[in-house]
Formats: sequence, structure tokens, C-alpha cells
Amino acid sequence: MLLLVFIFVVITAPLFSQNYVVNGGFERTPPAARGAAPPCAFSGGADVLNNYVQGWQTFKNMTPDVLVADSASVCNLLPRPRRGARMVGLIMYHPHSDGKNDADYHELIQGSLAQPLQKGKTYRVRFWVRTDDSLGVRHLSGVFGQTKNIMPVRCGNFGFHFSTNKININENFMESQTIFAVQPQLNREELLETPDGNWRQVIFLFKADQPYRYFLFGNFFFDAVTKTNLAEAQRARIDSINRATELWPQKIKRIAYYCFDDFVVEEFSGDEFSRTLLEQKKLRFDSEILFDHDEATLRPDAQHILQKLANALNGLPEMPVEIGGHTDNTGDAAYNQALSERRARAVYDFLLENGATPTRFSWRGYGENQPVDTNDTEAGRQKNRRVEIKVD
Repeated sequence: MLLLVFIFVVITAPLFSQNYVVNGGFERTPPAARGAAPPCAFSGGADVLNNYVQGWQTFKNMTPDVLVADSASVCNLLPRPRRGARMVGLIMYHPHSDGKNDADYHELIQGSLAQPLQKGKTYRVRFWVRTDDSLGVRHLSGVFGQTKNIMPVRCGNFGFHFSTNKININENFMESQTIFAVQPQLNREELLETPDGNWRQVIFLFKADQPYRYFLFGNFFFDAVTKTNLAEAQRARIDSINRATELWPQKIKRIAYYCFDDFVVEEFSGDEFSRTLLEQKKLRFDSEILFDHDEATLRPDAQHILQKLANALNGLPEMPVEIGGHTDNTGDAAYNQALSERRARAVYDFLLENGATPTRFSWRGYGENQPVDTNDTEAGRQKNRRVEIKVD
């Protein structure tokens, strides 16, 4: 019944306003800048970020990269920034057992906000990210002069820690995180893939409880508890190999290296459909709300509901979503599969006809294969007959 409440919400104001992040795309240089980031190369030092990029800084013993694109022909070994000429590259996962450090090596960056967040107000926090297998290998081979035994991985734990005061650049986070760890208010624990090396947007909602002026971004957790695309048996085998040798060149060096661009913190005043998609990553509609029994043609009153959904999605630019059709297990499985596909396609077609961008949407029928409740009761079967809008 929760979704029935959403039906009567009307969007009366823009979902978002100006970006609070100072220089969210890393394009601006401070007036008294010292040094410069070399084009088409890993910059490899804290001073470049601290002195060359307005509004951002990093910390003692960290070397995030300011990646500057010259031209597509010259920068053929590095990806292009999402927009403009600059992006930042960070090591998000590199276990201490794999290298020469006493602690896991992660890189954190601190961003500035143009004005304090207002206590009690909700903000949308987002950024763009991409990676591929070559980035981590090239980064570590440039640092250590070898490509042998370097293993690129994907990881999770992409987090934000907001603060009212600026943290000093001399803070040794690799050491202090093991003693009194800074915890993020926002964190994506799940593995973050960027298929085919394309840019992908990550979005959070954040209700400010303090007048925050700064934020840290990075992986705040030990690599032992950070999810990766490696099987647990494979991780354990590599740990065993690395513990058995003190010869660094023979260690297997795992690294998750990601590029980041376009950080945004903005006020959120969206409707309940938008809020639910951003916070829960899913909206669920009972099939009976949208369709007559055993039909795949939208009911006239359902179009009013889906128009609200289309308006919400149009206010969430570039958010990829999947429309999924689901049934209970009553009747023939093949028929249920076909019905779920027709219903998902009907919702998809309606959204496209109302201005949704086709490259952001996909549709799929799941038939009876993903129940959310028991099929042994009518109440359970009704919950299983549904259409889900899921952030992909």
C-alpha cells in the first residue's frame, strides 16, 4: 500500500539546485598554484593535488593522481575524463601484505563545500567513476618498474566522511585508521563495476546533522573486509603466498585503481518516487494497480501513476534503471514468463513515450522465478505479481 501514497505526490519544484562542491570536476587551478600535473601521465605526488587543484587536498604518504588529458591521440594509454581535461585517480584497494607498507594502502582526498550544509536538510551526493584492468597495472608498474605479479581487481567501499573542520594535510591516515578509524556517513559497500570501461554514476542521499564544510572520499575500511571480484579461496591463496615470502618482487600485488570526475553535493527536494529510487534503489508496483487480470495493456488510471514515475526519472538524469515484470506461480511457467515480459515492455514503452532516454532504460520479464513472498497464500501471490523499477 505504500506505493498508493506516492500516487498523489505532485512535483512542484526542481529536484536539485546548485553544486556545493568547490571545483567538483578538478578543472580549476588556484591563483598561486605551484607546480603542474603532467599531461597524459600519473602525477604521482601529493603536492600536485594540494597545489594545482583548487578546493581539494590529500594527506601525508598519499599520492593520488591528477590525470590531465592532452588530446585523444596523445593520451591513448589513459581514459578520457568524463568532462573537461582533468580527473583524479585513486587506489581504493591494495593490501599491506602485497607491498611494502605496514597498513593497507588507500588514497583519500578532501573536498571543500562552497557553503555549509544546513542541519536537517537532505542532499544528493554523487560522483562519476570508471576503471579497467589496465589502469592498476600501469600505475603500479610505473611506480615499481615491473609488471610481473600485478593483479587488477574491482572492489567495494566507496565512502564519504563529512566534517565541519578541515583536516590537516600532515595527517597520516594509513597509520591513524588502524588506531582510531574515521567512519564514513555514506558508503557503498557493494562491488563497483564499470562495464566496458564506461563512466558510471554513483548516487547517495544524505541528511545533514551538522553544518558540514568539508568531506573525505575514499575507502575507509580494511582490505580484509572490503568486497572484491576475487573468490574467497583465491584471496586466501594469495594471502598465503605473500606471507610466505619477504621478497617484494615475488609477491602478488593486488590493486583496485579507479578514475573519478564530477563530484556533486546538491539540495534534494524531490518527490517520494525519486527519494525511494535514490535511497532504496527500487520501486514496486502491484500488477493489479497497472493492469487488468491476465492483461498487459496499461489501465487508464495506471497511466497517471506512470506519468509521475516518468517525471521523477526525467529529474534523475543518467540514472540507469531496469523495468522488471514478475508473476506468481499459478498456471503455466512459459505463459507466466511471456506475460511478465509483455507487462515490463508496456511500462518501458510508456516511459519512452513520455520523454525518458532509451539508453538509460532496459526491460526484462522474470516470470515466476523471483518471488518476494510465498505463493501458498493469495496475499503472497498478490505481492509476487508486480512490476519493479530497479536502479541498475
